[in-house]
Amino acid sequence: MEAKTVLITGVSGGIGKVLASVFSKNGWNICGCYKSNKPNYAIPNSKFIKADISKHSEVKELIKNSIDEFGKIDCVINSASITATAIILKMTDEMWESVIKTNLSGTFYVVKEALSTMIKQRNGSIINIASISALKSYAGAAGYSASKSGIISLTRTTAREAGRFGITVNAVLPGFHFTSMGDKSSETYVKAVKQESVLNTTTDIKELADFILFLAQIKTVSGQIFNFDSRIA
Repeated sequence: MEAKTVLITGVSGGIGKVLASVFSKNGWNICGCYKSNKPNYAIPNSKFIKADISKHSEVKELIKNSIDEFGKIDCVINSASITATAIILKMTDEMWESVIKTNLSGTFYVVKEALSTMIKQRNGSIINIASISALKSYAGAAGYSASKSGIISLTRTTAREAGRFGITVNAVLPGFHFTSMGDKSSETYVKAVKQESVLNTTTDIKELADFILFLAQIKTVSGQIFNFDSRIA
């Protein structure tokens, strides 16, 4: 059976790095996108491509290079994101715009360009990584939360437009998990997260990756928003 190909943005670390490993171990070809820090790990059947997803022209090249490398794209996972923390009165235009351009506009560009090839194939899967922050309010996270809320709406609209071509589009909302971003959180914050959880725990990133792998292969579920957390939003 011919191996499937997944394009994952943000593979230098965090969720993207774990996803690349899990998909590779399950026989997928990996096209990994990074902005500046080239991944410091190696996995079989992979190609790491430098691209700034906040720039539409670079996303077009990313999709082209991915197809040139493996011939097709079966799944796209929009995992890349950034944050800039400040209360609204102290949030600069640059802070706001950088988060929106990467998290929301970047996801839109990747979705748009991926659709152009998936429509020709009459199949494909798009999975957008949003966040529990899209549903819960946190002081200092206006840009991040707004961008992730926008991804939810983008996911639902894309699912409606792409469904007739056999393309599934879903979003996953991870809770707090320990990655390069989460590792910087204070003990007080982690304790508060656990207290909000009905299981008194944080998100297990390996379970998250396994769920996304499962979702990538389902053909009859689309337009859904999966809250992958044990906190009730």
